[in-house]
Amino acid sequence: MSLTQGQMASISIQAAEYFQKLPRTPFADFLAPFITSPRRIPSFRARFAKIQKPIEEAIISKHNLELKHITIADIPVVVIGPPIIESRNAEKIILNIHGGGFVLGSARDRTGLLMAAEMGIRVYSIEYSLSPEARYPVARDQCLAVYRQLVQLFQPQNIIGMSSSSGCQLMLSMLLLAQREKLPMMACQFLCTPAADLSGAGDSLVANSTRDLMPTSYLLAMVRQNYPCDIDSRDPHYSPLYAEYDRTFPPSVITVGTRDSLLSTGVLLYWKLRDAGVKVELLVTEGMWHGFDWEEEIPEAIRVRAAVRAFLLDYAA
Repeated sequence: MSLTQGQMASISIQAAEYFQKLPRTPFADFLAPFITSPRRIPSFRARFAKIQKPIEEAIISKHNLELKHITIADIPVVVIGPPIIESRNAEKIILNIHGGGFVLGSARDRTGLLMAAEMGIRVYSIEYSLSPEARYPVARDQCLAVYRQLVQLFQPQNIIGMSSSSGCQLMLSMLLLAQREKLPMMACQFLCTPAADLSGAGDSLVANSTRDLMPTSYLLAMVRQNYPCDIDSRDPHYSPLYAEYDRTFPPSVITVGTRDSLLSTGVLLYWKLRDAGVKVELLVTEGMWHGFDWEEEIPEAIRVRAAVRAFLLDYAA
């Protein structure tokens, strides 16, 4: 996890300082199955929530955000509202599906909070059921149920999708099913470090196995032990990288970092969508890790979020 002088020279001082403060994980490959076992997930989840809570509350306070808890199709949804909604976004919403390896996180995480604040738009964030308590495909079907209702409440061209990591697996597979049902597609979407392939394939899972925030062995063990399925791991509704797409799929912007364990998945998904005729952009940021986009003050994250906003507004005009 250490950085050489050459590596530090290519990233911001803030990013280098952030990365060097991270704790190391000795014997990660050996400990991964134990640390991420289903019986340990509740305590793992509680520790994660304790760390994230003050960060989330600081963003809410700083940007004067208002959170409202509602239900759509009997699924909990958090509506995040900025103090001022930009006039061009008055009729628009973002549908957010948070990440967290299917076992962590909540609908009020930084992804929705920062986008609501910086874009001046209402965010509808789904509080889907977490694993291992809820197994595949419960969370995906909950997201689809919410989407069915949202396309009746709002014009589809006014709905923007946003998802992170494991949330991208839920978003992509949900949209594939929505297409099969002939539901209208949203205007466009943002896929942040997408977990589009749960089969374990990809160069970066090996090349970045000890270079990312969390060892790859932890990520793989977390999914395999807590979000298993009894179908082929390359089934397109489980690993949507292997699905067939066409040009009717929503325009998509994908972000990854060069240290991201899911770098390969993001790159492969870009080419898959591009070859299918989908409007797609891939933003790769030097030296950055999985989910770096949501660090509010790091220059690289500020820049990539600005680029994402520009893409989304181009296609949700």
